[in-house]
Amino acid sequence: MEVDKQEFMALAEKAYDNYEIKPESIMMFKLLQFEFDYNDEEKTCTIRCPITDIMLNPAGIVHGGIYTFISDTAMGHLNFRVKDTPYVTLDMNTSYFRATSTGEIVATARYSKEGHKVSFMECEVKNEQGDLLCKTTGTFYRYEKKK
Repeated sequence: MEVDKQEFMALAEKAYDNYEIKPESIMMFKLLQFEFDYNDEEKTCTIRCPITDIMLNPAGIVHGGIYTFISDTAMGHLNFRVKDTPYVTLDMNTSYFRATSTGEIVATARYSKEGHKVSFMECEVKNEQGDLLCKTTGTFYRYEKKK
């Protein structure tokens, strides 16, 4: 989706004016127009967003870092939703399968192995037709601040 300068500046201003340092409210999430959805029964977090020009690399396709960012965000927010304390990313690996430059991307995170101190997670990113674009696996560690 091509964004003209005026639309982008309005989006950036809205993201700036409405962000908070808390789940789902980070400025970058608002700028990229992330929409969060949770399935508590299946323990999943899904994020949808339109593909815009600011996501594209010089080849004109979605930058791999965008896929990894949305995957890390979906896995992290699933932890925020399910766990009673924050978890931080220890390790992530993203495998890319297909490129895209238009439409929408949909990231769905789930637990591979849910633990108390360490959880193993995965996230699939697909286009709106359901084609698999990439898969990210991650290891997350229970982070408790020292008092």
